[in-house]
Order: sequence, then structure tokens, then C-alpha cells
Amino acid sequence: MENLKLVGKNKFSKDSKFLLICDLMYSTTGIFVNTFLVAYFLEITNESIVQVSIFYMIIYSLLCLVSLLLGNFVKNNPQHMTKLLSFGTFLRALFILLIVVLKEKIATYFPLVAILYAIAEAFYWTAHEILLINVTTNENRKDYNSLETIFSRIIEIIVPIILGASIELSSFSKIAIYVFVISLIQIIASLKITNDVKFKNEKIEKYSISNFIKSLDKESKTKIKTFVKSMVAFGVVESSTGTLVVIITIMTFKTSLNLGVLTSIFYLCSMLSLYLYKKYYTSKNSKFVLYSCASLILISVIGLIFDINKTTLIIYNFLYTVTIVILNVIYNTKKGNLVNECNIEKWKIEYLAFVEIYIAIGRVLGYLLMLIAGIFNNLIIFKVLLVVVAIFAPIYAKLMYKIEKDNA
Repeated sequence: MENLKLVGKNKFSKDSKFLLICDLMYSTTGIFVNTFLVAYFLEITNESIVQVSIFYMIIYSLLCLVSLLLGNFVKNNPQHMTKLLSFGTFLRALFILLIVVLKEKIATYFPLVAILYAIAEAFYWTAHEILLINVTTNENRKDYNSLETIFSRIIEIIVPIILGASIELSSFSKIAIYVFVISLIQIIASLKITNDVKFKNEKIEKYSISNFIKSLDKESKTKIKTFVKSMVAFGVVESSTGTLVVIITIMTFKTSLNLGVLTSIFYLCSMLSLYLYKKYYTSKNSKFVLYSCASLILISVIGLIFDINKTTLIIYNFLYTVTIVILNVIYNTKKGNLVNECNIEKWKIEYLAFVEIYIAIGRVLGYLLMLIAGIFNNLIIFKVLLVVVAIFAPIYAKLMYKIEKDNA
């Protein structure tokens, strides 16, 4: 990890490096969970979009609820964030093990699988978001998020082809065993994070989201209010569109190998867009970048409106993949930076929980729209869904620019 050393205030700490390792292992297992699990789910449910939608609605609703319930523990035990992260990783490993055990029975017991996954994600991401703020600074957070995304994309270029080919040659459940082993290694890496919290000797305010909101001055309240609105829009685009890409790809190209190859190619293209973002993005040109990405997502849907075929799907997949990564890095960077910009260090647990509520609303809304399209099982309604979801991209861009222009 020596190549991650930066100079001065931008230098990465040991903890940030181990957190980065955890992130990259999470990306590896995430490809299996978010791409090939969806494909497998479609295979064993006769391409039921309804069940896929309900599966993710359960996950994101429960994820938000558990994260809120964890808030009080996190607030009063900041020194235990590493353990919380490790426990979340352990539960995620159990989730993958459950997939191995259940095999085709996942279609019957999918609510149980969704509940375990949601609890695992809640523990993991609640701790992760606190640790990320602790181990990075406003000076190096953009570099961290950019490097994490670039390295994740390298993994996502290689791993989908390997997984796709392995699943075709072997079986989904057998490959899940190897993914389970990677999760166990991630647990070990997470325990290497020491988390020397800066505020452990300070008086801890009582956990209260309402008190957090009351503590905000007018300017900070306006910023955070705009940010959480943007999160609803981002939640719709980031969640349902990503799943729709997998669904349309597997329905069009049929095999896991084709899905893996296409996923790898598009992630390779996204690396270039991330490189350009890291090199050129500033608050001054944020309007151009945000609106360009949002416009490309809208344009990507046009071809699918006329006809869903291999060509229009490839265009849609390409434009979505190369733009959503930039929108995601902007979101993650701004979420961390607002803690210092709004002077809410002592309220950051409440702030992160507050943000989680709104992104969960967006994600559930996105899958609710997908559920409606699945119930009607009509191609025209499905195309309308694609357009409606894509419209949320410029809404997100407009709201995010409203915050970014203040720093220009």
C-alpha cells in the first residue's frame, strides 16, 4: 500500500489503508451479491421482477431501521466502531453461507435472506461511515473516495468475467463458497483498524436526531436539507437503475458469462471517467460535470424506449456505468465534507442516520416503481419506468450543484 502515500495533509493513515482494503474486498463480494445473485434470482423465479423488487425493498427498509436503532450505541461507544464493522462483515459472510446452503430454495426463503443481509449491511455501513470520517480529512477524502472507486473498478473489471465463467462451468452455490472465504479474510483486515477516535474524552451529547436538527444554524440547515433531498433522487437512480441494468442484460444475453464480460468492459470504461473526475473536478466546474452525467443517463434511455435490443442495451449500460460512478463519488465526498462545513462533528452519528433515512426512501421508491412495472408485466410500462427513474438523475444534479456552488 506504499503507493497510497500522499504528502502533507493529504497523506493516508494506516487505518485509512486498512479501511481501503476492507472496501476493496467488499467490492469483490459485492459483485457476486449485487450482480450474479440478481441473475440467479431471475433464473430460479422464472424472471420474476416482482420478487427481486420485494427482496430489495425489504433490505433497504430494514437497513434504514436497524441503522437508526444502532445510533444510540454508536454515539456512546465510538471506540467500538472497528468491532461493529467486523461484526457486520461476519453477518455478511453468514448471508453468503446461507445462499450456499439454501441454493434454489432462496426463492422460497428470500425474506429471511433479505433480513439477514439488511442487518449485516446496517452494522457494516453504520461503522464504515463513522470510520471513514475519522480516518480521512477534508483534504484527502476526495483522493480516498476516488482511489477506492478506481481500485474497485479494477476488481470489477477482472472479477465479473471470472465469476461469470466459473458459474457457467461449475455452479452458483459452489462459487459462493469462495466468496464466503473472501468475506472471512475481510473480517481479519477490519480488525487491523485501530480507530483512534479524536473525541473520546469529550462530553457525549445524548443521541437525538431532533436535537441535531435544532442545533443547526440557518445556513447549515439549508445545506443539509438540500443534501438529503438530493439523496432521495440519488437513491432512486443508484439502486433501481443498477438492478434494471442486470435484469435487462441477463434477459437479453441469457448467460452469466455474457453478463460478466459486459460488466467487466463497462467497468473498464468507468475507470477512465473516474480518472478524468479525479484530475479535473472542482467545485467551480461541478455544474458542467453534474449536468453532463445526468444528461447522459437520460440519453441512455432513449434507445430503449424505441427498442430493447443488444445495441440499445449496450449503449444504456455503458452510459449509466461511466456516469453513476462520478455521481457516487461526489455524493460520498460531499456527505463527509458537510460534517466540517456545517460544524456538526459532535452530531455526526445523528447526521449520518438522518441521511440514511432519505437515501433509503429513494431506494425503496425506486424498487416500488420496479415492483409496479413487474406486477403489470407490460413492456410499455417497463419503458415508462426506465424514463421515470432516469429523470431523477437531473433532479439529483440540480440539488447537488446547489450545495457545491457555495464552495466554488
